[in-house]
Amino acid sequence: MDIAQIVPLMGDEELVAYRFLVSTGGATLERLARSLGWGTGQTERVLSRLRRMRLARSEAEGHSDWTAVHPETAKLQYAKPLSGVIDAWQAQLDGIREQLDTLSGLGVDSAQGGGLVVTFEGVSDIRDVLEERAARCTEEVFAVQPLGRGASALARNVVCRASGLMSPEVGVRVLLPHLSRYDAQVRDCVERISATGGEVRTAAASLPALIVFDRSVAFLLDGEDPGKAHMVKHGALVEFIVHMVVSSWATSEVFQRTGGSNRIPECLTQETKTAIVQLLAAGYKDEVVARRLGIGVRTCRKYIAEIFDDLGAQSRFQAGWMVRDHMRVAGLEGPRRTAALAEGTG
Repeated sequence: MDIAQIVPLMGDEELVAYRFLVSTGGATLERLARSLGWGTGQTERVLSRLRRMRLARSEAEGHSDWTAVHPETAKLQYAKPLSGVIDAWQAQLDGIREQLDTLSGLGVDSAQGGGLVVTFEGVSDIRDVLEERAARCTEEVFAVQPLGRGASALARNVVCRASGLMSPEVGVRVLLPHLSRYDAQVRDCVERISATGGEVRTAAASLPALIVFDRSVAFLLDGEDPGKAHMVKHGALVEFIVHMVVSSWATSEVFQRTGGSNRIPECLTQETKTAIVQLLAAGYKDEVVARRLGIGVRTCRKYIAEIFDDLGAQSRFQAGWMVRDHMRVAGLEGPRRTAALAEGTG
């Protein structure tokens, strides 16, 4: 239904006539036509439209005085029918969503978990589904790596509330790598998030990029392909993802501004190398390690070369086995051991 069927739009002629009725306190059709230089037919049509807009009235049809109706009164008169239409539209939308949710479980995407894990391809489709979920979100949003190097602009818009769809009452928590503190663009985004009541924290090695809405739906964002995302609706999987994010959040640090400095302190360099050792031992490629840590691939490879040199490895293959052997040594504390490896003292 076109809203103009309920709330007709005012044109220039209606505006002129309405102003005249307001300024004179009312006028007959003849006086209005004479004063505005209109013919009788034109004046009747304009007054008829004003009546339909609920902005003018007369005691009876014909030549009786016409008076202007206050806009506030007109708004009240429009409210009831509009509310009914909105309620009807909302009911239809809820019905459509319910039907589509039912279809999602019919095995159409059985290869992707019966519709409980759905892959979206195409930036426009991903934007639509993220905005739709943001608008429906009522409590909280968890986001990992939505800012900085290689991050999705779609994710950034969600956490920064750029679309304006998410309620200001929704809590936003963002987890970033420590080294993102040295990215000026990230610092600007963090200021906007904090200004709206959001929280931003950092960790040495972050999880893959993702967004979780109300702990019920998670979106895994493809770091290599911004036109691909996976929506997870399976309860147990979402619960696991939330558990991992909350665990990382509990050991993270409040985002600290660097005062504009781009020089990374030695403590963070060593912490980064520790995280690199852990990720390499897990079998991740250089590009993935760099994305997880929020650094460039060249910088990541520089750190990797330094670590391998400290280990005395002659090749990447040999270094990989040495890292695994060191991390499997019985009786050594994992975090302390990896820190020692990164510093070259292991």
